[in-house]
Amino acid sequence: MKFTTIKTTTLFILFIAITIISCSSDDSPLAGNCTPTMWYQDSDQDGLGNPDISISSCDQPDGYVADNTDDFDGYESTTNYMAFALDNNWTYDVTTDDGTNPATNTVDEITVDETTTINTYEYYGMAASAGSTGTMSQLFDQNFFRVDNGVTYMQGEFTLPLSNFGGTDISIILDDAKLIDETKANGTILTSQSDVTAQTIGGFDLDITYTLKTVQRETLTSHTVGLETYSDIIKSDIVLSIKVTTEINIGVPIVVTILDTQDILTINNFYADNIGLVDSDTVFTYTLEDLSGFGITLPFPDTATVTTAQEITAYTIN
Repeated sequence: MKFTTIKTTTLFILFIAITIISCSSDDSPLAGNCTPTMWYQDSDQDGLGNPDISISSCDQPDGYVADNTDDFDGYESTTNYMAFALDNNWTYDVTTDDGTNPATNTVDEITVDETTTINTYEYYGMAASAGSTGTMSQLFDQNFFRVDNGVTYMQGEFTLPLSNFGGTDISIILDDAKLIDETKANGTILTSQSDVTAQTIGGFDLDITYTLKTVQRETLTSHTVGLETYSDIIKSDIVLSIKVTTEINIGVPIVVTILDTQDILTINNFYADNIGLVDSDTVFTYTLEDLSGFGITLPFPDTATVTTAQEITAYTIN
């Protein structure tokens, strides 16, 4: 709105004053009005707002967001399910069984041996003893971790070991993937990453669709491992699902599903307060589609199941 006479100047000033009072954070005072938005306090700066604390404003106030789904905003954790400190150490008995060959056993030792800064955050690195076979032992050894107010983050990568089947391993990059979030309900997906990759294995051109996710599970008052019972337990899962297809020509090209979407890897983890991982059960399993009608023979078994049990036997927490 534009005023060109002296007589209208007073009206213009009055108009601006009313606008400021009624909509103090209007993006453009000359617009004459604004549509206020409800903003919610985000004390922990996770992008999710507290539904019980809000402000109506045309502009976004500092410390507030449009989301209102964080029932735990401002939550302060009193537990530590991943007890990171230099020289902390855990020892595990690990048993791996493929259901065909004799089970194998190792003793894995994990030690916190370094700190590093990534994206302004301090992370801890761990080293696994030579010959460690536990799924989580290898994950700890290959990545970096940090804990912030009840949330455990992992920085690094997760390997999809296709080399075991004659292909090339796929590295799934993890950027602050959440392993544990004690504020979330049982069944909450904490992190999920999906992608599609193409590989040639056994002479077949395969399209592989995968999803890696972490899932928060319930808390338990206690959990027994071997002869020892641990208190204040939280559970969290890591799940890898894949689908595999290929194209064949039977006069016309058609897409054939070799492996329909399956959770081929499930890791159930149990963490004890002020100790860390005390128990981990891993199941790797798959069942291929029946392709006999297409005359397709794949260079690996139609089905397989491998289980790995990783149980704590000793620990040192500083």
